[in-house]
Amino acid sequence: MRHNLKPVALLLLVSTVALNLLMVIVLTLTLKASHERKVAEVRTQVANLALLMDQSMTGVAREIGLILKKAQSHLELALEDGDAVTDVPLYDLIATSVGETVNIQATDVQGRVRLTSHTPERLGESHADRDYFRTHRADQQAGLLVSRLLQDQVTGDWVHVFSRRYNDPEGRFAGIVTAAIPSHLFTGLISGLDLGPKGIALVRDLDKRLVARHPPLDAPPGQTGSIGGSPELTELLESGAQEGIFYSDGTADKVPRTDAFRRLSALPVFVVAGLGEEDYLATWRHDVLRALLFGALFLIVTLGGATLLWRQIRTSDQANRRSQMLLRHASDGIHILDERGRLTEASNAFYQMLGYAPGELEGAHLTDWDLSHSPAERAELFRRTLQRGQTTTFETSYHHRDGHSFPVEVTTARLDLGDGPLLFNAARDITERKKADEDLRIAARAFESQVGMLITDAELRILRCNQAFCRITGYTAEEVIGQHPTLLQSGRHDQQFYADMWAAINRHGAWQGEIWNKRKNGEIYPQLLSIGTVSNDQGQVTHYVASLSDISARKATEEQMRTLAFYDSLTKLPNRRLFIERLEQALEIAKRRQGYGALLVVDLDDFKTLNDTEGYHAGDHMLEQVATRLIRCVPHKDAVARLGGDEFVVLLDHLSQHELEAAQQAEQLGQQILQELTRPYQLGPNVYRGTARIGIAFFGGRFPISSAEPLKRAELAMSQAKGTNNAIAFFDPQMQAQVRERSEIDAGLRVAVEKRQFLLHYQPQVDDRGELIGVEALVRWAHPTQGMISPARFIPVAEDNGLILPIGQWVLETACRQLTQWAGDDATAHLTIAVNISARQLAQASFVEQVLATLERTGAPARQLKLELTESALVHEIESIIDKMNRLKAHGVGFSLDDFGTGYSSLAYLKRLPLDQLKIDQSFVRDISSDGNSADIAHTIILLAERMQIPVLAEGVETEQQRAALHERGCRQYQGYLFGRPAPIEELESTLLTARTGPGYTVRENLPFCSPPR
Repeated sequence: MRHNLKPVALLLLVSTVALNLLMVIVLTLTLKASHERKVAEVRTQVANLALLMDQSMTGVAREIGLILKKAQSHLELALEDGDAVTDVPLYDLIATSVGETVNIQATDVQGRVRLTSHTPERLGESHADRDYFRTHRADQQAGLLVSRLLQDQVTGDWVHVFSRRYNDPEGRFAGIVTAAIPSHLFTGLISGLDLGPKGIALVRDLDKRLVARHPPLDAPPGQTGSIGGSPELTELLESGAQEGIFYSDGTADKVPRTDAFRRLSALPVFVVAGLGEEDYLATWRHDVLRALLFGALFLIVTLGGATLLWRQIRTSDQANRRSQMLLRHASDGIHILDERGRLTEASNAFYQMLGYAPGELEGAHLTDWDLSHSPAERAELFRRTLQRGQTTTFETSYHHRDGHSFPVEVTTARLDLGDGPLLFNAARDITERKKADEDLRIAARAFESQVGMLITDAELRILRCNQAFCRITGYTAEEVIGQHPTLLQSGRHDQQFYADMWAAINRHGAWQGEIWNKRKNGEIYPQLLSIGTVSNDQGQVTHYVASLSDISARKATEEQMRTLAFYDSLTKLPNRRLFIERLEQALEIAKRRQGYGALLVVDLDDFKTLNDTEGYHAGDHMLEQVATRLIRCVPHKDAVARLGGDEFVVLLDHLSQHELEAAQQAEQLGQQILQELTRPYQLGPNVYRGTARIGIAFFGGRFPISSAEPLKRAELAMSQAKGTNNAIAFFDPQMQAQVRERSEIDAGLRVAVEKRQFLLHYQPQVDDRGELIGVEALVRWAHPTQGMISPARFIPVAEDNGLILPIGQWVLETACRQLTQWAGDDATAHLTIAVNISARQLAQASFVEQVLATLERTGAPARQLKLELTESALVHEIESIIDKMNRLKAHGVGFSLDDFGTGYSSLAYLKRLPLDQLKIDQSFVRDISSDGNSADIAHTIILLAERMQIPVLAEGVETEQQRAALHERGCRQYQGYLFGRPAPIEELESTLLTARTGPGYTVRENLPFCSPPR
């Protein structure tokens, strides 16, 4: 046997070696591919870093070139105006991101420095011996020149010199303007690169002199101006390549790197970006270590597996030789009988089963221990087994040596061993099984109890249910067996509920709780459910057992008790206790969303009188109707509660985040409630009319958020309402006044639109000679009792309620009719009228058609109409607005952008708008003489408009100092109290008439509104 196992051992050894060789090959190929990917990734990364350095330094070079171009232009303009070169303020020309580090100098025709931006001590220094000076003097088309790295003869600093020629008015050479760029500027540009611990960034000129290095190297090769470079870099440069990638390990700091270099087109330098090999291969080297560990582990596992398999083979060989011994020690009572029924051989378990020592019954007859079969039955059993060869299993009783008998199950079969047929018998003591069967019968009887029972298999298929289950659910056993228990689900529980339930069952083996299920007729009812698991000897779940009880009656009792505790028995509304709980929840919500909420306490007037005159039955009936009406007024029923007596409260917890809007919403609901409560009440045969008072208090925002405070404040406000003629009172009087004022304006505006209570005032717009060039139309509301109402009070309300549309159309129509009248007089035909257009008007799809129809209807000249837009009107649908403006522009209508600089418009859209005028907001004009920031902003707007060739007008000019400051900065059109306040058309035309009848009258010159500038 040992000799036959040798080939098996050899096969195991060869297989183990082959598997480990295959693993080594796979790991080697994987690591090689990973190394190649990492190197390719690093080559791309250093190329990107070199490109980034190229773009950064090229941007600086272009900016310096623009500075020199600007300096050249100013020098040549100064020479054309006859000014000296030394009068040009070079420092003002370099207010750029690199300007503070740049030294701008200008030389005369002999090369002497005549002008400098930073170092006046260098005036008189000569550049005549410099190559770039000679080149510019000889070549008029030289343009911008950039020197290689030079060492300043005075300071010793290393610099690149940018230079440009400038000419005298006859085009002759007049000198050069230069900018010396210190090398540390480039050091700053590359110092922010992410190069890793061993990375490097270099800038060298074309002579390989070091311009900048990051990180710095404290050694001679790291000094600015030193000549160096690895052999690989030198070879690439000499080949004439413009860019390339190389590997170097002979660098000055002895660090192997992968590098990329690029020649710069804008500067006589090249840049090098490198990443240290130690940095970028660190991860790969960790992978190599992990691969070695994995290979070692694989070797250990395969050797261990082969060893275990070899041991298993040897063990199986030994098991064959022990099979006879194991048979004799089997747990079943194995015994062999001859054809006459005598015992020839038996296992030890058989002797133990009968209480005898091994071998003690050998030769005994079957009748010595089997008491259940008669001689005829035994003869038939022997005949059937021996002649037919049938295997038979039957139950019988064996007699123990001590006198008691016990049930056994015997399996008998024919056995041929060459000496004649024998009976092979295996007997098993089934005492415990008989007891288990009896327990099952008892359990089956208990299964049919008054509690619903359900048994499923491990896949939750229903196997059995009892009569109580059928009575509770309405299903018969035939209808549910084989089905899934989900047919009982009511739909009231989400998936998370069932997930938690099964998690508890799987974790603890049981779950108990209340659940809503559905009967066969569709009725949903509460149920007390218990679920337990049944597991086999291996701990695997084989069955689930559930018991369930209908708890509808108990739930009804609990709900009744809850209703008595938390709800008003008469109106069925929440009582004070439940309302306080919901108020606390609303306070938390208001705090999280940073919004406002409100409480409205409603108290019925003269309710006690009703009770005294009509009786408590009528009072109760009215309270029920009040509750019903309140519920109809609010978003959801739970927002209304009865505090007691005739006092109710309404909770509003999702009001606006703006205080005034929230107050309006609360007051609007209060008015709705009052209107609903004043309707007649049918109290039996009588009709009763009642009134109520409402107190309103807010929470959230700046108001208190403790649960008791808002309710107390609302009750105080309700008490205030009872002491006045007002049906609604706010706890905050200021808010109430604001809401009332806004409501009055809203109501009054509707009347004003119907009765045409509006009129236009016109404010002059003049040029820098003081001549009238146009007016701005400003709407006023002539209220019959309050007098003139400022647009600041009614325009925002009109914007909110939509009345701005008819008001805006009336203003446009009135202004166009005025233009028609002026067009017939040569003295006024040139005047324009500016009309303000709101965002709502501009958003109308038919806005263009409305304007054109108004122009056609009134006969007004479109070129004299100017529509003023604010920047806030351009925030939304900018493309549609640009299209509308272009369509109107094609008909001659002009556009002005009002309040420029205070809104949200983008300069990218500004250049696309067909504007005829920019208006500087009065907030910048007001402080132009005292605030440098306002002056700078105004100047910037004027310069922007000048570059875009758009006229600019300043509004809000009230003093001569403001006008002078604006004029000095280039503004030529003005509007403000200095030139005239907004006035009715009669007053404006009276001024025009006076100007026309004065001495020396001409059409365009004698319309004075102020003295011309001195």
